[in-house]
Amino acid sequence: MNSEDDKVFQGEAMRSRVESRRQFLKLMGAAPGAFILWHNDNLARAAMAARQTESNSTSNGQRFADYTLHIRTSPVEIAPDRIISLITYDGQFPGPLLRFKEGREIVVDVYNDTDTSEQLRWHGQKVSVDVDGAAEEGTPFIPAQGHRRLVFTPNPSGLRFYHTHNRAGSNLYAGHYSGEVGAVYIKPKDEPGRFDREEFIVLKEFEPTFSRGGDMPQHFLSPATRDRTLQDTGEAAMKASLAKGMPHGYEVGYRSFTINGRILGHGEPIRVKQGQRILFHILNGSATEIRSLALPGHSFQVVALDGNPYRIGRVSLFCGSARPNESPPSWK
Repeated sequence: MNSEDDKVFQGEAMRSRVESRRQFLKLMGAAPGAFILWHNDNLARAAMAARQTESNSTSNGQRFADYTLHIRTSPVEIAPDRIISLITYDGQFPGPLLRFKEGREIVVDVYNDTDTSEQLRWHGQKVSVDVDGAAEEGTPFIPAQGHRRLVFTPNPSGLRFYHTHNRAGSNLYAGHYSGEVGAVYIKPKDEPGRFDREEFIVLKEFEPTFSRGGDMPQHFLSPATRDRTLQDTGEAAMKASLAKGMPHGYEVGYRSFTINGRILGHGEPIRVKQGQRILFHILNGSATEIRSLALPGHSFQVVALDGNPYRIGRVSLFCGSARPNESPPSWK
């Protein structure tokens, strides 16, 4: 390398160092007080992420989302070598567990990666129509290949869930027949609950088909006696339909029943220790079926139904914690 080439090389090296120094100063200016290790990029990125989380806003002042959900078609393995195609949240079933705090505003960004407009329904929550998820009430759709930001204050506390509110009609692979179901737990503002750990269980069946086999057996329900008023109403509606020349309707049957997305015998068992106080959150994500669980050799205490306090004697239990002398909830 001759002297002229050496000067050019030194000049380029100097400019490179100056540019690196400028980039470093810009980075430090963007995050005052951040401790950046040049030889550990992971720590640097973690420091920046922590600072962003604390401010909870982007550089242009827009708030970061508490959760981001992607609606997409995904393969889901319900047993070894048994894979089915479902519309899911974030490519999994059940959808991600969402944890909110009662009374604290949250932001959820929902991206619809499918070619069909979607609705995300916040089941059991008292929220405004614009985010509730019911198109018939006026909630805007999430457009195909589009996005909506949902901002609301979750309430009441307890176990709730989110799911699609699209109507399936005769398409048994759309709407609630598919995999768009996930659990929501809204932590009470002033009630931590008395339990050692929580377990979330989502019941759901897949691979539906039409049949005319009649209603599923319901002899196991409690109380076993039928509500005469409801029965008469249903039979009257059926007779009126037949009188108009309408055919007998089809029932929907299923090939696969799952617990947390796995067929019985192929899921990971719940391992507990003797003496532990476990709070089970059980969600029936079925489109049509009533479900029951049999756990021989175990005893349980019901503390809530559909997320609402369940009165036992003179004590109402909520999220594992006793609240004496509360008025009982009303049931319809």
